[in-house]
Amino acid sequence: MKPLMAQVRCELLRTFRDRRFFILTLGMPVIFYLIFINQEGSALKIAGTYWGQYFMVSMAAFGVVGSSVNTLGVRLAAERQSGWVRWLRTTPLSSLGYAVAKTLTQLSLSLLIILVIFLVAGLLEHVSMPMTRWLEVFLWLWLGSLPFAALGVLIGLAGNAAQILGTLAYLVFSMLGGLWTPIQALPPVMQDIAKWMPTYHLARPAWELLAGHAIAFTDVLVLLAWAIVFLGLAAFITRRIDSRV
Repeated sequence: MKPLMAQVRCELLRTFRDRRFFILTLGMPVIFYLIFINQEGSALKIAGTYWGQYFMVSMAAFGVVGSSVNTLGVRLAAERQSGWVRWLRTTPLSSLGYAVAKTLTQLSLSLLIILVIFLVAGLLEHVSMPMTRWLEVFLWLWLGSLPFAALGVLIGLAGNAAQILGTLAYLVFSMLGGLWTPIQALPPVMQDIAKWMPTYHLARPAWELLAGHAIAFTDVLVLLAWAIVFLGLAAFITRRIDSRV
């Protein structure tokens, strides 16, 4: 347990010392939220809730995805190429412990990102709702971020292409999943595409909770299916890489 927690602390310290994390992963969702929320007005009604709450969820999901693909994915790729992963095998930390440490680190970062977005929305834009609603939305976004950690692992296997693929996945999933523009404002074809995106099924249950509705089981199933796809591809590619060594 001690090597595991030491690795988690090390991973968090490395992340907090990375300016790219604060500028791109944490800063961009906050800046986008403050810009676009004031263009429409936080009191605008949308999908059974208010724009201030709706877009808060969108940007929290946007930040979680960015952390998974740009922070976790790119760092995994760098560690594999530098030989860091092979070196860790000589330490008391097992391969499973390394994977668990990465997962716990990513969950911690996702928690921080969601918390920061919620604080900005509540303190600067005066978004308010019952405490139980805050907790429900927070917990869903946090737990729903796990499939994107699997995506980060998959991107981490891309080597030199991880940075490009991570940025591409970050932007495409966010744009097509309705995080930048409400799905109701998209053309019908784009709405159909959005309903297949994992980002849409991460944000949609939170939007439904804001409107006082229950989480649809289909959203959970779709996210689970995407997680299986990401993990399956990662396992397949890992076996192919290891077979060449």
